[in-house]
Amino acid sequence: MNKVIVIGVLFVIFTSCQNQKKEVKNIKSQSSIAEQVSALSKTLNKNIQEKYVINLNHHQMAKEEGVYTPPSIATIFSDPNVNTALIKKNALIGIDLPYKILCYTEADTSRVSLTYTSADFIAKRHGLHAKELEDYQKHMHKLLEPIKGVNISETKTDSVDIGYGIISIKSDFDFNQTVQNLKAIVEAQNDTRWFGDIDFQKDAKALGVEIQPATLLLFGGPAPGGKAMMTMPKIGLDAFCQKLLVFKKDNGEIWIAFNDIVAFAKLYYGSFTKPQAMINQRLKVTFTKAVLKQ
Repeated sequence: MNKVIVIGVLFVIFTSCQNQKKEVKNIKSQSSIAEQVSALSKTLNKNIQEKYVINLNHHQMAKEEGVYTPPSIATIFSDPNVNTALIKKNALIGIDLPYKILCYTEADTSRVSLTYTSADFIAKRHGLHAKELEDYQKHMHKLLEPIKGVNISETKTDSVDIGYGIISIKSDFDFNQTVQNLKAIVEAQNDTRWFGDIDFQKDAKALGVEIQPATLLLFGGPAPGGKAMMTMPKIGLDAFCQKLLVFKKDNGEIWIAFNDIVAFAKLYYGSFTKPQAMINQRLKVTFTKAVLKQ
């Protein structure tokens, strides 16, 4: 009887040790992947000449909130010349500007990938000809061409048509009040971080070009965002951080536009998760409250 007990205890200890070794191995593996993603991001940053808007380490920010999401870093940077030329054609294009590139790894893999918003996607989403995006495409190609040996995650755009995945709401307020209301309601969220904004009209004026007011607000919630990206990290390209565009139409109407997270989950993965749908609904309710008079 004692022999059996001893054997049982030894088995438990052995199993426990094995599990601990496996956990340590997994931690080291994840750390290694995160380092690879970080190294790729740093290499990318060295190639960028423009001023950065922001670098977002989704994995680290989620970790700080006690949430796991695969290693992922988004780099956002701006070229006012490219932005101005495109927004002058259609202010709504601002929702896909400025440049954004995501270095990441899919869940449960060690393969590091890179993805970006392609000229083809922008053309189909906004009804543009390829020629109108030549400068955008050349700039992106020049930036990525030196980066060798990295998997580029392309996106199939067969299902993308004009207005794909864009949620728009007409504001009851003027432009400045709309921006002010949105900033206030975003900053009032206790799980949300404010990252900044891009004043496209101001940048255009610096180039001697007149366009209607258009501002892109950048913010995000590391905890809910981390949960939404947990099994589908590529949506970090379009959904995290949140990009909220406020713009004035030629007829004087003020509109806001933001990305439909579920639509991008379906585009990249063919399905969506409950956390993604919940964030979608939360954004709609929050923004509607900010721009409609009660």
